[in-house]
Amino acid sequence: MYVFLAILIGFSSAFLSGMFGVGGAVISTPAIRLILGASPGISLGTTLPVTIPTSLTGAITYWRRGFLDKRVAYLSAAAGVFGSVGGAMLTKVLNLHYLMLITGALVLYVAGQTINRAATGNIPSGNTDGSGEAADESEETPAPPKPAWIILLIGLGAGFLSGLLGLGGGIILVPGFIYLLRLPIKKAFGTSLAVISVLAIPGTVIHAYLGHISWLLVLYLTIGVIPGAYFGARVSIRTSERVLFALFGALIAVFGVIFIVNEIISMVG
Repeated sequence: MYVFLAILIGFSSAFLSGMFGVGGAVISTPAIRLILGASPGISLGTTLPVTIPTSLTGAITYWRRGFLDKRVAYLSAAAGVFGSVGGAMLTKVLNLHYLMLITGALVLYVAGQTINRAATGNIPSGNTDGSGEAADESEETPAPPKPAWIILLIGLGAGFLSGLLGLGGGIILVPGFIYLLRLPIKKAFGTSLAVISVLAIPGTVIHAYLGHISWLLVLYLTIGVIPGAYFGARVSIRTSERVLFALFGALIAVFGVIFIVNEIISMVG
């Protein structure tokens, strides 16, 4: 049952990663903690090596469709590496229970933003015909290049979050790319996944050194990741973005509340 649940967690997190351009750790980190009963350190660190094949699969898919900004990816990844190392090193001196509470708060924040977009219909998308088939955003007129310092700042913040909380960094990258750099939504997803695949590497090394990674659990999760990423992308293409955002937001809102309550009970007990 443990192996089955681990594979299911890997599949689910990769499924959502393929749909929304994030690393998937926003689901797998609390799931490992709650469902598999792993320690806070293992829950935070084990997600990072699994993020690498998940994000690479998605990034390559987007790149083949022309939805990846190489300049943004290179600069964000370069800055993010430094942030990732610094964030991962802080886990050695900070209380991991509080880090898990922060993770839960981030899950709720993402849920709130997602549900709000679904309720207002403010879905960043190239969908023009209501069928779920998105317009080809790669054909849009290219915007003037943004200053490098903005890209570096986004990458640094995402890397720090990745190393500190074991998240892929997509929670920072995707909104930053959309609202600060004005990238089309699908290009933001593809570029985010490319950066995440790089950010997860130094964080993986640091957390491995700190003993925060269960490599057997990594294997089980990875088995579910490959089909999960594939089917996530397929469903995303065929389903209305508004429906996807509503379902995803409701799911992680419930998960975030349960996660925070469970961690508080664990601290008090």
